[in-house]
Amino acid sequence: MTNLDLNLLKTFVRVAEEKSFTQAGKKLFVEQSSVSKAIKRLEAEIGTQLFLRTKRHVQLTSRGAGLLPIARQVLQSSDELLAFASNQERELSGPLKFGAVSPISFLFMPEVVSEVSRDYPELWPMMFTGMVDDLVERVRDRALEFAILGYEGDRVKELEYREVGQYRFRVVCSSKISHEARNSFIGSREVHDQNSPRLPTFEKLRKINRNLQIKYSANDLMAYRELILQGLGIGLLPDLMVREEVKRKRLKVLYPEIPLVFSIQVVHRGSEPLSLEAQQMIEVLKKRLG
Repeated sequence: MTNLDLNLLKTFVRVAEEKSFTQAGKKLFVEQSSVSKAIKRLEAEIGTQLFLRTKRHVQLTSRGAGLLPIARQVLQSSDELLAFASNQERELSGPLKFGAVSPISFLFMPEVVSEVSRDYPELWPMMFTGMVDDLVERVRDRALEFAILGYEGDRVKELEYREVGQYRFRVVCSSKISHEARNSFIGSREVHDQNSPRLPTFEKLRKINRNLQIKYSANDLMAYRELILQGLGIGLLPDLMVREEVKRKRLKVLYPEIPLVFSIQVVHRGSEPLSLEAQQMIEVLKKRLG
C-alpha cells in the first residue's frame, strides 16, 4: 500500500462515527454511493473488511475497530502539519540574543527590531551593544547567536562572516573649526590603539594633508561627534548621522571625492546553522540596507 489518500481515512472515520453510509455522506456533502466506493477502495488497499453491513446497521469489524484510533491520529497529525505550514511565519518566538556595534545599533536596528516585533509578537529581540572584539567573543562563547559589525577586526577561525550591506561615511568638521584644528584627526579607539593601529581613512587623508595628526580619540560615537562639533578636529561619521547637521551648517563635508563606503558584516558560529528567528532578523536588516 502506497500513497494512501487521506480522504479515504476521513470517510472511514465519518462512517464509523455516524454508523451510517447515508449520514456520513450528508456530513461529507457527497452521495451515499461515493461513500460506499471510498470504503471499498480503502478496504481493497488495506486488504481487510472494515465494516459489517446490514440493511439497518453498519458496525466496525475487529480490524476496523483497530484502524479507527490510528486513522484519527493520522488525520490529526495531518491537520497539525497543515496548520504549521500555514502559520509558520507566526511561530517565531522566544528570546533572540544578538549583538550590534555602534552606530549600526542605533542607526538601523531600532527600525529592524520594530518591524520584526510587529510581525512576530511572540519574539523577544535582545540586543547587546559593544566593541567588535567583545561582541565576537560573546558569539564565540554562544552568549550571542550572532553579531552585526561595521568594522570587522581580526577574523576568528571558527566563526563565519558575511556581508549583508554597506553604509556611507563622510569626513566632516565643525563649520567654526580653526585652521590649526584642521590638522587634527579625531581617531576611534575601536580601530586605533597602541597594539593594532588600523585607520585606512586617516592614511588616505595624510596623503592629502601631510600635517594631519591624531590628537584626540573616542570609542563612543556620540562623544566622537561632539568632539567634532566642538571644533577639535576633523573626523569620520556615517552619512546618516551628519545629514541634518550639514543641512543646518553646523558641520561641513570635507574631501567628498574620497569614496568612503564600508561593509556591514554578520558574524556567527560557522558550525551551527542560524535559527529561523535570527535569519528573519538578518533578512529584515538586509532589506533596510537595500
